[in-house]
Amino acid sequence: MEAIVEQIAREVMLKLKSESANRGSSYSPPPQAQAAHFSVARATNNTAVLVTANFKVVSQVIDQVRTLLPQNGKLIVSSYVYQNFGGESLGRSFNLVHAKNTQAQRALEGVDHLLIPSLSINSLAKAANLMADSFATIVLTQALIDGVKVTICDESIIDANRYFPAGVARKIEAFRRELESMGIAFQRVAELHVTPSHKCADCAAGNCASCTSCPTPSSAPAQTSSVSKPSAAKQDECSAESCSKSYGSCVTYCANKVKEVIEAGANRVDKGLDAPIPGHELARFIDHTLLKANATREEIVKLCEEARENNFASVCVNPANVALAAQLLRGCQVKVCTVIGFPLGASSTFVKAMETRDAVANGATEIDMVINVGALKSKDYELVKNDIARVVEAANGNTVKVILETSLLNDEEKVKACELSKLAGADFVKTSTGFSTGGATMEDVCLMRQVVGPNMGVKASGGIRDTETAQRMIQMGATRIGASASVAIVRNESDGGKGY
Repeated sequence: MEAIVEQIAREVMLKLKSESANRGSSYSPPPQAQAAHFSVARATNNTAVLVTANFKVVSQVIDQVRTLLPQNGKLIVSSYVYQNFGGESLGRSFNLVHAKNTQAQRALEGVDHLLIPSLSINSLAKAANLMADSFATIVLTQALIDGVKVTICDESIIDANRYFPAGVARKIEAFRRELESMGIAFQRVAELHVTPSHKCADCAAGNCASCTSCPTPSSAPAQTSSVSKPSAAKQDECSAESCSKSYGSCVTYCANKVKEVIEAGANRVDKGLDAPIPGHELARFIDHTLLKANATREEIVKLCEEARENNFASVCVNPANVALAAQLLRGCQVKVCTVIGFPLGASSTFVKAMETRDAVANGATEIDMVINVGALKSKDYELVKNDIARVVEAANGNTVKVILETSLLNDEEKVKACELSKLAGADFVKTSTGFSTGGATMEDVCLMRQVVGPNMGVKASGGIRDTETAQRMIQMGATRIGASASVAIVRNESDGGKGY
């Protein structure tokens, strides 16, 4: 009982915790925190780099800016940087913008992406509170107002708990959440690729041979529609290794060439995508699911027996059945998955977090939570992200999948839901509950894979009842399948249309 009371108190404190800014802070992290990951990003002519007066690391950042910007690329620096770190010499290599030659409001002319490699806590706090009292903070604030894409790559801000004392780290986290709610992205430079955000319909469907507009692996900028189709020899060069140099995810851009699944409870499949996956390998992609309200104890027992026999990735059951499933599967590789806020996603964040803690305590190792669909459609993105983040925290390191309920969303909302899930620390995005107006589609799976990239899982669920559909979902980028017709799928049989 004491443990439960302590958990409830902790949730209440998180909910009531003030996120007011500490405007007086000027502490900066050690130099090595920023330097190690800076040199691998790429930029285009429409990208500018903003270097602020993060005193302890600015000289290292300046030295490495040359690897980031093309010749005559736009470099925006604060007055302090210009005066103390060789502004005149920088001006001979870059299109240098600073307080003495350009008004802050005009610094972003022609810029559609602003990269900030290092940011002091002082500037972070001011940006979070829209306090524009210096050249750099005016530029940053103006970027927010103008809708310019802003990416902050400061490792110490992204991993504040690693670089700062706990109290300071919590304050930095609050600033970061505030900036994320305004549209600023935080991304490690080693993972940053300034590449086209679109993909043609042919590539989206995995038809590389028909592609006429997307970049080839050796070229980062997008080609125009007048470019001829790639030759067969060129397609053969499109290997996982070569694609990763350009996009980092061949399964996203050449789905008919390479199978690159994330190992998240399922073994990797070594065959090419054109070859059918054997049933015993396909089973490792499947969450064997029974979520109907009238599921009996005998049905749960049968579900777990089938999961053991076929070596499915997990069984997915309602929270009330987690303890039984965990007992039946003890000592087995099959995981126990449950659903949170199911099926509407309209529970409060507090309830979802407590439900998650209870499920984990009862033996669940995978959590499928339903996103707050209403908040997402209302564009209350901070609520949606916080909702997911609190469940991730309550899961205590166990796998979290975010159910988007794609049948209720437009493409823009699906993209935003994926981005928020990624920012909140979830492990998977998932298409559907199976209890709404529609289930998984190949178009949605492909879109979700494109948005989350190679480092998150994508679960296709809802209406998957046969082997062919499951195989095609995996070809489009799914790394997990949710189905009640799991046995029929691995045996290449029909379930008669009764599957989840």
